[in-house]
Amino acid sequence: MRTMFLRELSWGILALLGSTTLAWADPVAQVVKLSGTVAVTRDNATAPVVLGAALEPGDKLTTDASSRVRLQLIDGSVINLGSASQLSIDDVVSQGPGTERQIGLDLWIGALRAFAAPATSDSRFEIRTPKAITAVRGTEWGILASAAQSDILVLTGRVGVRKNEISGKSAISLTRTLGVTVTDQGLSQITRWTEAQVAALMAATDVPGPEIGFDLGSAPALDLTPIAPVAPQTPTKKTDGKGKKLCQDPDSFNCRGGRDSDRGHDGSGGKSGGNDGGHDHDSGSSF
Repeated sequence: MRTMFLRELSWGILALLGSTTLAWADPVAQVVKLSGTVAVTRDNATAPVVLGAALEPGDKLTTDASSRVRLQLIDGSVINLGSASQLSIDDVVSQGPGTERQIGLDLWIGALRAFAAPATSDSRFEIRTPKAITAVRGTEWGILASAAQSDILVLTGRVGVRKNEISGKSAISLTRTLGVTVTDQGLSQITRWTEAQVAALMAATDVPGPEIGFDLGSAPALDLTPIAPVAPQTPTKKTDGKGKKLCQDPDSFNCRGGRDSDRGHDGSGGKSGGNDGGHDHDSGSSF
């Protein structure tokens, strides 16, 4: 009887430890500057963002028409998210500033300005929009994303840009003050943004208010509230008139058969943003 009790107790402890591991993920970013009301969605819950809050892979940030937020990632990179924007943290893997990193973020809509901190040459830093993929190292750049197009501007360094699709085409390489627009039709001609256009992007992605130092150990807890479930609806199947089912969203994962791990390449076939050394960085950041 005693042996059976101890065995059940052991299994209970293991189950508790397993559920705890699944419920908590290591933080990969921190809110270091906040203006207005910003919401974070995590799993099936949401919470208002507070200054100093720690963020995890899978978190999605949403700003309203008058709010903005600045994030610092564990590799030292900085993200400014403008108003009326949505950003998801897909994956962030790094041992700290200057080390190898693997970072993927998704800007669904809105304005963003990013500074990718120096890292090793075999690192990856991508920000994806519905229309474009940008890949960099040690660079500052801005993105304006909507459902119809994405506008990309390089502020310092070099950025590889390609359309967000499986095409096999190499990315174009942009340098300081050069920009491009990406739509369903592809990439536009490369243009040099005017001072007024650059100023407008900077203003759209500036985050007012005090900034705190990066310290995940002092991060306050988020007051997460479960999201009420939505009643399922029966989808309407559309066909081409011959009984063949049509994809309702041609750009969706299912319709395209999945999305590759697109890494930007410049016109010469090398890695976008690459250099001859083991690190790549710019000292003229506006952050």
